[in-house]
Amino acid sequence: MASTGAVAIQSARLSQLGINRQVLREGTTVLVRVIGDRGNGKYEGSVAGVRVQLTSAKPLKPGESFTATVSVKNGQIIVTPKDTGIIGTGTGEIALHFNEVSDAQLFTLLESLGLPADNLSSSILKSFKQMGLKMDSNLANKIRNLALRFAGKEKSAAEILSLLNQKGLEADEEEIKQLLFLLEGEEEKQKSGNKSETKEKLINRINSTEGAWYLLPFELIEFGKDSAGTAAERQLLGKGCIRLLFDSAQNLKLLNLDCSYNNQKYLFSLTYEGRKITNTYFNVSGEGADGEQNPDVKILNLKKHFMACNINPGKIDWAEKELLEGNASGLENFVSFGGRI
Repeated sequence: MASTGAVAIQSARLSQLGINRQVLREGTTVLVRVIGDRGNGKYEGSVAGVRVQLTSAKPLKPGESFTATVSVKNGQIIVTPKDTGIIGTGTGEIALHFNEVSDAQLFTLLESLGLPADNLSSSILKSFKQMGLKMDSNLANKIRNLALRFAGKEKSAAEILSLLNQKGLEADEEEIKQLLFLLEGEEEKQKSGNKSETKEKLINRINSTEGAWYLLPFELIEFGKDSAGTAAERQLLGKGCIRLLFDSAQNLKLLNLDCSYNNQKYLFSLTYEGRKITNTYFNVSGEGADGEQNPDVKILNLKKHFMACNINPGKIDWAEKELLEGNASGLENFVSFGGRI
């Protein structure tokens, strides 16, 4: 789950139906249908149209259906029937059992979609899920084939190609190449004077088109002063990019920050629910004493910085660098109910 109090349920036939996702949150009303009795208080059922495993202390009858309210208790998804006649006395809580899909299961799914079972295909699938794109195996293969042209930057290229598709934009290979250099903070030998302009044009097209992602590259500059006290020499201290992900209602879902500063690489991914931060993931790598601190110390230090700014960071977690790079689509996961994804 990317945020507390919510779980995305997925149907199995992703290749035919696309990512048919419904998010269950605290207070959501859903339709529950009991399909079969497996004994010992365990049942097969359907919640919001998706087959699940149910556990209930109260007897349920196959064939019956009822509306229920979703809640989360101790990390477990609970549905409580609204009709008290169904549950009799007691809490009447029914537990939904779900499991995070393993890499092996995800690779099996990729093969069923006609995609090579590797990390690049997995990244494309996660990027689609992150943006709420319908899963189209033909589109996924097209993006994969284009991304393979950018040796060493395939994952980043796939994310850019996916967001361009989501916004209905097109870009040639040179434009994408220059954008990748910009976003990854790399310098390329300028063979012509228009490459910087090429980067800016594509960034402007992305940010001026409504859609999921907006990209805001930045530089940290220090200006020295001459003997007269006026600004003089310009010194580049660091650079990076802020990436903002919005949902279809234009609500901020995710804020990612990457920054190279003082020989260290800083990566942050903040998950939002409404206007509140619910989760903060981060990673610091590179040279220096701070890079030698263990994650627990870094988490404590980061909490102190948030507190000093009177900001509630939600739950703070250390994450591997590979999960946070780019759009941080590596944090996305798939959930299965009763063996179905």
